[in-house]
Amino acid sequence: MKTLIISVVIMLSGWSALYAQPVSSPQPVIMPPPDMPVPPAPPDAADRHTMKISSVEPVSPGIYRVGEIIINKTEKSVSFPAEVNMDKGLLEYVLVRTGGKTHESLLRTRIEPYNIQVACLLLGLEPTKTPLAFQGSPETPNGMGVAISVTLKDGKTVPPESWMTKIVNGKNESIQGLSWVYTGSVIFGGRFAAQLDGSIIAVLHVPAAMIDNASTGGESDKIWFVNEKTVPPVGTPVTVSIKVAR
Repeated sequence: MKTLIISVVIMLSGWSALYAQPVSSPQPVIMPPPDMPVPPAPPDAADRHTMKISSVEPVSPGIYRVGEIIINKTEKSVSFPAEVNMDKGLLEYVLVRTGGKTHESLLRTRIEPYNIQVACLLLGLEPTKTPLAFQGSPETPNGMGVAISVTLKDGKTVPPESWMTKIVNGKNESIQGLSWVYTGSVIFGGRFAAQLDGSIIAVLHVPAAMIDNASTGGESDKIWFVNEKTVPPVGTPVTVSIKVAR
């Protein structure tokens, strides 16, 4: 695993050096070993002004940092700051990047999807080889199982669905224990789709999102709502954690 971390650090350092040079001065790209999952291609010049690619830094044994993202190898988790984005309304996402589809997301974060993707790859999560063909697909998304949790400043930790409700034919249905899978988004036109539109965790089936809802109802964009009785006020800071399911 130490070799894996060093390889990713070298690779990201190579990309950072590449961005720092004029287009007329190409730099060699250091590729990872053949057995390492390959992160999506870095954004092209049109996207560079909107994001920062962070390097991987060791913090303590088993703990690494990618910008504001903390990777815990022992707990097999990735965590980063976010905040409550909606206190009412229809949902298609649990989490998007600020500037993304915030009109239909429970939470928002300033963390770049590209950096979250790198952190997830370091945990051993791998993108699905059979992504869904379109948004709202009736098929169940295929991917590695993950658990999602949200922690408030007072230390209280809850699943995101505790701040959501499911309304079918005018009736509220319990959604405790939703099943989440890491799909890793998709590459569209040679570019990382999650970075392009800020899609991170979707409750509706969205191929561009990095994590999708594998529970019943994920094909519908008309049944997922904010639970106005339980959700904290808009702007409430939280920590989102993505953990490899055991």
